[in-house]
Amino acid sequence: MSDAMDISRVETMVRGGTGSQSELEEQPEELPDKYESGTANMVGIAGLGAGLRFVCERGLDQVREHFKQMTQVLVEDLSVIPGIRLYRTIDVEQAVSVISFTAAGRRVSEIGMRLDDEFGILSRVGLHCAPAAHRTIGSFPEGTVRLSPGFFTTVDDIKKTVRAISEVLKT
Repeated sequence: MSDAMDISRVETMVRGGTGSQSELEEQPEELPDKYESGTANMVGIAGLGAGLRFVCERGLDQVREHFKQMTQVLVEDLSVIPGIRLYRTIDVEQAVSVISFTAAGRRVSEIGMRLDDEFGILSRVGLHCAPAAHRTIGSFPEGTVRLSPGFFTTVDDIKKTVRAISEVLKT
């Protein structure tokens, strides 16, 4: 008796077409196609590789420090705008570079749309695929406006964004 496993008997976990027999409605049974559902996201894989090289070249500490600095500036500047409520952790060491906020008497969808239309600033508004989290923090059913500074975000970008938010809330 052989200790070798008969791989052809292993069930597939993901099913979908293959490039080799894309005319079929069902996953092919022949190997290796049986286990190769869909087309690999080569652009995504290349992007992931480039991103990892970028972080490795700069060092994780440098990247994290930049995120912390930009987030801190954003939090400090937003905190002085009347009517703004920030949803975040107080411990900057535990925080990620994502800030959510609401503004008293304003719909988050309006804020996000105006930031985009009038200032070219992109944000994400709503429940962010997390309705239970928004129930917990008290922003359900409207949600929040979410901003996320990146590695290439500058202090000037943050200042422009905060000025734009102030302008949106004035009118």
